[in-house]
Amino acid sequence: MPVGSIRVAYRRDVRESASRRDTEGFGRDNEQVGLVFELVVNFGRNHDKVGAATEAVRRLHTLHVRGVEVPLGDPYVSRFPGPRGYIEFSVWPRGIGYGPSKIPNLDPASLTELELTGIGHDLYSLLRQFDGYRAAIVGWDPEEIVDLHELETEWIKSGDVASLDGLVLATDLKNRWQLDERFVPFAEGYCWLPYGGSKNLR
Repeated sequence: MPVGSIRVAYRRDVRESASRRDTEGFGRDNEQVGLVFELVVNFGRNHDKVGAATEAVRRLHTLHVRGVEVPLGDPYVSRFPGPRGYIEFSVWPRGIGYGPSKIPNLDPASLTELELTGIGHDLYSLLRQFDGYRAAIVGWDPEEIVDLHELETEWIKSGDVASLDGLVLATDLKNRWQLDERFVPFAEGYCWLPYGGSKNLR
């Protein structure tokens, strides 16, 4: 397993423990999950905007994949304490991943790159309805990417950030980190490395 995958798995275990201590009524405590394809958003400490984003998810309610309705369910919201703490907000189209949650007539292993990329674009369209967040990305378990400390120390300083296509940042972060013109406008107050699509893992 690649080092990055090990780090993600480790961080997920740590975050699951944090989620059990401090959740906002939504969470993974009562639902087993495996490897999932999702939108993950760092809302900083902006609790009010989390509520508005949750309502946007509920309004959308489902995605349509290959003629099958894929429910979004409520987002998973976790608070991480400490001086670098933040609110993590995850939108997981149920059944799009590898774990116990299944959607009848839709085998996630059969999804093509085009279909998975279409789901990604749907999630970015949803993200354009949010505001007040700091960073966001769509992908397979991409939680570590929206941790601003890790993003700065492991990706920005190493010069590898350009490999994170689909990464959305608040414009002030682009300015603070002196990122180049590869980051283009995404929505008012935000920029991104345009999404190049997603591949299935099987």
